[in-house]
Amino acid sequence: MKIVGIDLAGKDRNPTGFCLLTKEGSKAKLLHSDNEILYEIEKIKPDIIAIDAPFSFPEDGHFRDSDVQLRKLGYSPLSPSFPGMQPLVKRAMALIRVLQKKYRVIEAFPRAAESILGLERNKTADKDQYDALLCALTGKHYLEGRYESVGKEKIIIPQA
Repeated sequence: MKIVGIDLAGKDRNPTGFCLLTKEGSKAKLLHSDNEILYEIEKIKPDIIAIDAPFSFPEDGHFRDSDVQLRKLGYSPLSPSFPGMQPLVKRAMALIRVLQKKYRVIEAFPRAAESILGLERNKTADKDQYDALLCALTGKHYLEGRYESVGKEKIIIPQA
């Protein structure tokens, strides 16, 4: 079982958290360019990739159905239509188009995973790598059938 979790940055000059989760444990690092991300994924050939980034824009208004549903569950996703989020959504959409040709890719929401799994970031741990680990754990729950699919856009969160 090989699971990749990605905390995607909106711009490639900013660090993207990347985590490989296997039965032996996890390894996290920071990457930047899409080419770096794709290269690592091709080396690993994961069973699933869980990405923290909106995979689409809202059809109408500021929030997608999944974002509204997450808000009802007590979480606070940012609107994909906010100007600061738009580069992230566009980058995610382009990356996903490439990845979905060969791999199973799911949209994850690390804050929900953190809450549901009862985890808390060690203050010295890198936030991007930690969020990538939370995405990888979401992917593990998905492969094990212990997940919920939230809203029309099917954001995946672990089952409690």
